[in-house]
Amino acid sequence: MTSAADGPGDGPGDDDAARRVAAALAVNDALGRVLRWAGRGDVRRDLLGPAGAELTLTDSWLLTAVHDRQPVRASDLATWQGVDRSTITTQVRRLEDRGLVARTPEPGDRRAFALTLTPRGAQVHRRITLAGATVLDRALAGWDPAAREALAAALGRLAEGLEHRDGP
Repeated sequence: MTSAADGPGDGPGDDDAARRVAAALAVNDALGRVLRWAGRGDVRRDLLGPAGAELTLTDSWLLTAVHDRQPVRASDLATWQGVDRSTITTQVRRLEDRGLVARTPEPGDRRAFALTLTPRGAQVHRRITLAGATVLDRALAGWDPAAREALAAALGRLAEGLEHRDGP
């Protein structure tokens, strides 16, 4: 706990930079505006491109998660996404029904299975990745390469910190 005698930066939330970052993350400031922008239907269509026309953002995140971690268990995806196994089962079934992921039985555990991308899933993943990169490339067109790299690094560090925090 800080007292009136403590100087700036002596307690949690006393760092001016931390307060500015917290303000930028507020619903009506930088992050909130980016999230609202990304949630718009027209932007989602641009970010996912024609290949992702039938996908939700959650579908595309899961497709990328399977791509990056394959073979991966559905239970690991549920943990990663912070949802119940029944929720991930429904989400994975959607991808399976579209022919984007396939289940492979786990050797030695007849109840468990691993998910991998199908060739069609890999193609859709490549296309939505390219569509998203094109949208962001246009948004960052006036930025110099060092600023783009700094943004990518900062967002990566923020995401990593949020995923590994100790509380709500």
